[in-house]
Amino acid sequence: MTREELINLLVPGMIFTTKNPMMLGRAICWFEKLRSSDNQAEYSHAGIIVERDGITFEALWTNKKQNLFKAYAGTKVLIGRHKHMTPKRALAGWEGVKKYEGQAYAFWRLLLHAIPFCSKIGTGWFAVCSEIAAKYISKSGIMVAGRAVSDPLVQKFIQTGESFYWKGRTPDDIADMIHDHKGWSVVFEGVLP
Repeated sequence: MTREELINLLVPGMIFTTKNPMMLGRAICWFEKLRSSDNQAEYSHAGIIVERDGITFEALWTNKKQNLFKAYAGTKVLIGRHKHMTPKRALAGWEGVKKYEGQAYAFWRLLLHAIPFCSKIGTGWFAVCSEIAAKYISKSGIMVAGRAVSDPLVQKFIQTGESFYWKGRTPDDIADMIHDHKGWSVVFEGVLP
């Protein structure tokens, strides 16, 4: 697939993960593998596609927007889309995470991820890359789309505005969701052109 073909497929609301072969990326994957149900962990970073031409929002040294292709050309990437993502839901997801824009990366949260239950305890209004992607998914409401209003998950979403527990999520969790969960499909997986 060419870059132009892939750009034409991208829409706001898609989620991506990337593989980082550097030391930090390998360390993240090692800890992810320890708690992974399938004993696999290939991706060590996650983000959100917020504009059609590949503009992303992600937790870097500073949480910010950048161009997917400029940042990750030549890197293995997984891009996924949920069948219930709409422009309205994409906007709701953005409203739920835009407060993180401009924050410094929450490195101390990575240490909490090394001890699984600790990563699920309060975030102190900070989140790592995969938690931002997971919170975006939660706030978008795609996990309750198509369910009856009487469904307990829908009731929780109505009360809290969250449809999915996002604290403590890892890039591997996001990749597994794209690969394995109902409603998700892989838009692209491979070395980004």
